[in-house]
Amino acid sequence: MVRPAVLALALVLGAGGCLRPGRGTPEEPVVRDVLFRGVKAVDPGALLERLATQPTGAWAWSEVQRLDPDALAADRRRVEAFYRARGYYEARVESVDVLPPGGKLVDVVFHVSEGRPTRVTKLTVNGLEGAPEAQARVGKLPLRVGDVFTDQAYDATRAALASALTSTGWAKAQVEQRAAVDPDTATAEVTYDVTPGRRWKFGPVDAAVGGQLPRGKILDQVLAVITPGDWWDESKLAVAQARVFDLGAFGGVRIEQLAPDPVRGTIPLQVVIQRAPFRTVRVGPGVGLEAIRWDAHVLVGWQDRNFLGDLRRLDTELRLGYAWLPNPWRPTREGTVGLATIGFSQPGAFTRWVDASAQLALEKGVEQAYDFYSQRLRLALPLRIRSRWKLVPSYNLEVYQLSNFGAVVVPGTTSGGAIVENCKGSVCLLTYLEQNIGWDGRDDPLNTRRGLYVALALQESFHIASYGYRYLRFLPEARYFHPLGPSVVLALRARAGALIPISEIGPPPIVALFTAGGPLSMRGYYNRRLAPMELQGNLWVPVGGNGAADGTVELRFGVAGNLGAAVFLDAGTVSEASAVPTTWQQILDVNRVQYAAGFGLRYRTPFGPVRLDIAARLPDRWSTASDAFPAVPFTRRADGSLHREPIVAVHLSLGEAF
Repeated sequence: MVRPAVLALALVLGAGGCLRPGRGTPEEPVVRDVLFRGVKAVDPGALLERLATQPTGAWAWSEVQRLDPDALAADRRRVEAFYRARGYYEARVESVDVLPPGGKLVDVVFHVSEGRPTRVTKLTVNGLEGAPEAQARVGKLPLRVGDVFTDQAYDATRAALASALTSTGWAKAQVEQRAAVDPDTATAEVTYDVTPGRRWKFGPVDAAVGGQLPRGKILDQVLAVITPGDWWDESKLAVAQARVFDLGAFGGVRIEQLAPDPVRGTIPLQVVIQRAPFRTVRVGPGVGLEAIRWDAHVLVGWQDRNFLGDLRRLDTELRLGYAWLPNPWRPTREGTVGLATIGFSQPGAFTRWVDASAQLALEKGVEQAYDFYSQRLRLALPLRIRSRWKLVPSYNLEVYQLSNFGAVVVPGTTSGGAIVENCKGSVCLLTYLEQNIGWDGRDDPLNTRRGLYVALALQESFHIASYGYRYLRFLPEARYFHPLGPSVVLALRARAGALIPISEIGPPPIVALFTAGGPLSMRGYYNRRLAPMELQGNLWVPVGGNGAADGTVELRFGVAGNLGAAVFLDAGTVSEASAVPTTWQQILDVNRVQYAAGFGLRYRTPFGPVRLDIAARLPDRWSTASDAFPAVPFTRRADGSLHREPIVAVHLSLGEAF
């Protein structure tokens, strides 16, 4: 079992290095590589991005790049301009070699003399003393004496001065910049001339809307950020626009400045709304393909973003289909599946800061361990605090009627199985309060390159009459993204969940427990397969545990056009299921953590990347023997032997793993 799995992974990883040399001629050679000699002060990768001459990609499907002498001549000037923008005015391209001469497959080599960097010897800001509030706000400037004189820092300093002025009342301030560069001494004297003008305040706010739109509600969101009579702060315009757009009913929102009122010293504002259709209908087929599940379905949805006026939102969706586990050819479980949801939301239901929403879902489903019918109700009060913050308190009621599972367990005992532990017969009920708190500092939620995201979900469950199971449940998560180059991003994620029973007998119901594994978790396992399991007939089905933790280190990089790739290392662990409050702490034992390494391809679409990942679990010692690969935690046969899952897992999904 081990050797084919390792071989499959090696073939996939090795495919990334298959260079297609192309077929060049001496007259039109193919560019194999572009090299730089003498480049030390700048990033060669960033320099290469600016050139027309590019190397042929290292992938079999990459476009063949042919040498263009005219583009090569222009690239010499591009290299020198790249250096000048970074303060190296003496930089020159001494020569460009095409090697081997007359070859069909060639390397292009730029020989660069960088010269001395030009440094700032004098920096003067004139006129800022006339705006003391802005002077106090500006802080440390991006460009300082002794720095290398770069275009980026030069322009950023002007922008920093302008921002300090326009955010402290000086709405019409002007900032002019000039620099005297002396090539002989490699020095620069930089001057910024500030003309503050008059200090202004926010004036009255109006909204240009039609009769169907609630003008008062739109203005209410603007006035949550902007108060007429306060000193002008241009940064608040974008925040106010975002609050109005987040009402969810408009194609676009813009807040425009009207003619200033010199008598009152104010600048009026007007909210301009770009209308979008209030009602939309969605109809279409769909398929879901996983290694452990196939399904086909038809979806019908209807949405009204101004239901009964006042921007109330009504969403309805019906999905009907059929599912096979693991596939249609060898199903161990199969059956009809369906999901009907209806959701209602009211922005600004309780003051401008608090919305209200309700959702009811009815579902018939097929899981690995059981079939079910469920009814789920959620009542929430989302808070509009800041654009990057999320705080959603809610009340949740969930009822599951389970069927087609293994032996029925008497609550309070551990004989037979764990599927309906602490359920009334085959009915499992959960009722709980939940608080979702998050801060999103990412530059783009779909194709993230930079930023930090942190979130915390808390649940407090309680009884209804004799139904339910009391527990505390928390799930913190952190994600970090950092660009390492124009098309390279380092992505990190870590999360850990814990369920703490409160004065209960027996493990929590299966519908409350944690599992791991799958395309959004530890990719060395298939969906939910990293979890304590129980044997039903000849099948192992995941039951879950009181705790689960997983994490990822992923390097994402572009390949060609919309195609990208990634290499990653995943880690994950779970605890067993128990009524003991401290059982979840088993996930803190680093010796129980399992690892998987893998490679993936991504194709960018407007809805997020289509993603194919192949991951192989790593052994816990230097061996290719099957018993070197960790077994499923807390899972043993009746004779005490361990259960192990396949070493290699393949995942196809939409959207990044995080």
